[in-house]
Amino acid sequence: MDSINGSILCSGSIALDTTRTPQKTVERVLGGAASYFGFSASFFTKVGAVTAVGGDFPQEYWDLLAKRIDLDGVQRVEGAKTFFYDSSFDSQGNRTTNATELNILGDYDPVIPARLSNPHLLYLATMPPEKQESVLAQTTCQLSFLDTISYYIANDGEALKHVMGLVDGVLLNDEEAAELTGESGVKAGKALQEMGPKIVVVKHGALGCTLFFDDKAYPFPAFPVENALDASGAGDCFAGGMMGVLTALKATRENVDASVLREAVAVGSVMGSFAVEGFSLDRLVKLKDEDIRERLKEYKTLLRV
Repeated sequence: MDSINGSILCSGSIALDTTRTPQKTVERVLGGAASYFGFSASFFTKVGAVTAVGGDFPQEYWDLLAKRIDLDGVQRVEGAKTFFYDSSFDSQGNRTTNATELNILGDYDPVIPARLSNPHLLYLATMPPEKQESVLAQTTCQLSFLDTISYYIANDGEALKHVMGLVDGVLLNDEEAAELTGESGVKAGKALQEMGPKIVVVKHGALGCTLFFDDKAYPFPAFPVENALDASGAGDCFAGGMMGVLTALKATRENVDASVLREAVAVGSVMGSFAVEGFSLDRLVKLKDEDIRERLKEYKTLLRV
């Protein structure tokens, strides 16, 4: 298998999700930050994943991911259970977490294969902070980003803040940003930058996101989706699009600028909009390059004043 060095390595969860919405409930379907991120980013560059799944992880899901993601860094542990996440969405798209079961993610030690250890960009998606730091220590990259969830902020906040000080950028939603900083709005974004990362994206769900860079805040609206079914993974798909573009454009911590970041965030916004149009990865599996190009063109038209 060819090396993905020079592209993206993503650490994070490959999960089994139960998602409950007013329209439908799906149980133990393919989910997890690395799954959504990797599928999204794969439209722009090569992607590898480093994580672990248990013996309960369906072969059909493994085969699906393997079509677009290099799984050489994913451990399959018989006798263990895969990360499980159960959540509910109300009619306004607000999410409530019902259960978070770390299972294998709480026990395994990340081991990065040599052929994956020199990515252009490293994305530390949702997993325990000490695992994120371990992955960071085993790699050499030109840009690094981190995401997390409320579970780790509440249960391992100090370790998380430490890792945040080691990366170039973070992507968090409004709730997570407030939990970490005690602030909201623009103050939260700037407070996150003071923790170390110079690039911050605060996601506002259906209201879009704000990019913080070089003492400026750049607001982006969400792409208007007529038939939103499931917001699971939308933020991870956003990250996949954004990181995919940064990698394709060879952005580095030395040369990255606002224009490149704004282009990447625009693409990320489009990728996130596709994710909500189906349950699990259903919409992404059917997505084509021309769909992305057409929606990006429409989105950029909406951004013009």
